[in-house]
Amino acid sequence: MAYTRVIYEKKDHVAHITFNRPDALNSYDTPMMLELVDVWKDFGEDRDMRVAIVTAKGRAFCAGRDLKELKELDVVDKDISDVAAYTPKKAGVFKPVICAVNGICAGGGLRFLLESDVPICAEEAVFIDPHVSVGVPAEREMLGLSRRIGYYHALRMGLMGSYERIPARRALELGIVTEVVPQEQLLPRAQELATTIGKNAPLALQGAVEIMWRSQNLGLDDSVRVADQVLRWIYQTEDFHEGPRAFSEKRLPQWKGR
Repeated sequence: MAYTRVIYEKKDHVAHITFNRPDALNSYDTPMMLELVDVWKDFGEDRDMRVAIVTAKGRAFCAGRDLKELKELDVVDKDISDVAAYTPKKAGVFKPVICAVNGICAGGGLRFLLESDVPICAEEAVFIDPHVSVGVPAEREMLGLSRRIGYYHALRMGLMGSYERIPARRALELGIVTEVVPQEQLLPRAQELATTIGKNAPLALQGAVEIMWRSQNLGLDDSVRVADQVLRWIYQTEDFHEGPRAFSEKRLPQWKGR
């Protein structure tokens, strides 16, 4: 597939996924969602790719669903199965994803942040959930945020809509992001994080993400059972044996991702 709304590049085990609709504040329409479905499929299947960095061109990270397109669609009756997997976890991808928020992150744009594993942002970033301001109840974004920043903070965002913007430093205090950096340092810092994460065993990284993601809505006992399932899979891999071997031989491990 030829990409026009997304820039997709691979280098040194890191996939760079850049939203490329700056004139539309990187809001996503159906063609962009289809491109993202293909990107996440490729990233998930490419054994050489260990970490992804998601960011955007222009002054916005993502303003959510393209409302200009949405108003033309009958979203109640439309079959959206072809574009359902446009975010990493929806695509079944558990490789680590770093979300580098460069500017406005609003509405559905929060989904990419919520399905990332290490969200960071620039000092200029702002976070908004404007659903109620355009006549739609805040739902997935608010529910996802409630698991991270708490019931009241998430509900406040959902109720204030476009009339309250969360600045970068406040987002860090709330736990929406893990780090705030100057704009010019955003991508270098994301790359630094990706390089560091990528030094670790790729299947163990996937296992860690899967355990955390799948256990979000489970009690402790069920979460431990999920972890045990993942560990049983890891125990059968070559990398599981390479780690202790490299440690005992006092050398860097040579991960194979199998």
